[in-house]
Amino acid sequence: MTGPRKTPPAPKDPAVEAEFLRKTVLGILSVLETKGLLSTQEVDGILRAARAAATPPPTPRLGGPAATAQWTRPGQPHQPMDRSGPVVIPNVLRAAPATAAPSAAPAEATARQDTPDEPGAAQKLPVMDFDLQ
Repeated sequence: MTGPRKTPPAPKDPAVEAEFLRKTVLGILSVLETKGLLSTQEVDGILRAARAAATPPPTPRLGGPAATAQWTRPGQPHQPMDRSGPVVIPNVLRAAPATAAPSAAPAEATARQDTPDEPGAAQKLPVMDFDLQ
């Protein structure tokens, strides 16, 4: 009952395994190229695709306030943002320009604006109506 002991195989180093696999694939591709089964452009395309698949994609930048927010670590002093530049707030209640010719607007639109049926009709904001069906 005493036989040779089976020792478990030593764990393989992933870096060594990856290098072996890379060299094996390059060898296979070069043999296929020298035999005329693959062209140089095809081998280059395969290598470019493999390199692109091996590199992780860059992390996308977040939009909105998180892109411009300055985060601080615990214990780090607060650094206020530079607010020396002017802040421009768009005027959405801007009146129509005085130089607009009344003949350029459709007759029904001007008639509708002139009617005092609705209080504050001149101050209403434009509305876009979507029919989602």
